[in-house]
Amino acid sequence: MEQETAQYTVTGRKVTDIDRAFEAQVKGVVVLTSRLDERLTGMTASWFTRAAEQPFLAVACVYKENFSHGIIRQSKALAVNFLGEGQQDLARCFGRQSSRQVDKFAGLEFFTGRNGCPVLAEAAAYLECRLVDEMDARDHTVFLCEALAGRVLRSTRGLVYDRRDYLPGQG
Repeated sequence: MEQETAQYTVTGRKVTDIDRAFEAQVKGVVVLTSRLDERLTGMTASWFTRAAEQPFLAVACVYKENFSHGIIRQSKALAVNFLGEGQQDLARCFGRQSSRQVDKFAGLEFFTGRNGCPVLAEAAAYLECRLVDEMDARDHTVFLCEALAGRVLRSTRGLVYDRRDYLPGQG
């Protein structure tokens, strides 16, 4: 009988059956971007969803150790860049390295939204949001955001999250 290779989450924890059950839910991939003064940051996320219709509210769950966490919290603003099919490389760019050491925007086309946050020109769509509340979720913070503006940049199916697309040695 062949032994299964252990798999780990991006935080280094061994993947469990509970993780695998959550993975049965289809989730899209977004890049959350923000700015504090002249410092730009961005991170890949799949824990983002709409929370209310009026006003337009959404929640983004951000790992507390991510550099972007502090920037979002301090600036109280973020852009949600929805990725489309085939944009795994763009997702990896914002997910496999830290804005602490790397300018993730180098070589990428982006523009500044009305809320001051960078918006990726390659995104399928985007929302410009302001932070309205937050909740502690142990190793993550749940940010409640109000979408103030948004736009579809190109018609495509959304990029669906598959953990295997982001494991080292994949893609």
